[in-house]
Amino acid sequence: MVKRYIQSYVSSKYVFALPGLALGVFVFAFLYTMSGNHVMRYIGIAIGLVLFAVMVVYYREKFTVSRQLKKVPDLNAFNGAVMIGMAFFLEGRMLGYKTGQVFDLKYDQIHSVTFEETSRGKLFLNLETDQGTLPVEMALKDQAARVAQFLHTKNPSLAVNGITPSGAGTLHSIDPYRNEKK
Repeated sequence: MVKRYIQSYVSSKYVFALPGLALGVFVFAFLYTMSGNHVMRYIGIAIGLVLFAVMVVYYREKFTVSRQLKKVPDLNAFNGAVMIGMAFFLEGRMLGYKTGQVFDLKYDQIHSVTFEETSRGKLFLNLETDQGTLPVEMALKDQAARVAQFLHTKNPSLAVNGITPSGAGTLHSIDPYRNEKK
């Protein structure tokens, strides 16, 4: 489930670019055949080259993610995990995705957590690890504080910047409505 979700996320990033560029190639090929104007031919060829480059990037990312997900031990354990943004939290470890990179982390591998609010109002918790920085998008500042508390509970030496951790520090406290019966 998690594997399909991440692969679908990668595919969805290109859902407009690939068909749009392919349509552009055919439109300019049609215009060239109807008018005989060589400018249309060159524009069609240029769009075709851009389409080829986008496809190379798409398939490279798709195969890289697939290869990295195969290396994750017991990937099916994340099917019941708490998901926030592109991060999946379990009691002992977490899985995260950042463009072209899959992070399989134990909580003691996280060195620091930094809260960031972008100019567009998006909220992120940036997890600093040996593998790099994993940005986890949050819905609310309270949720970011609960996640920071959970990570701090799992790793007491964790440096938390930009936010005051709050909450119970349990996996259930990150997303308290997740397993609630309706």
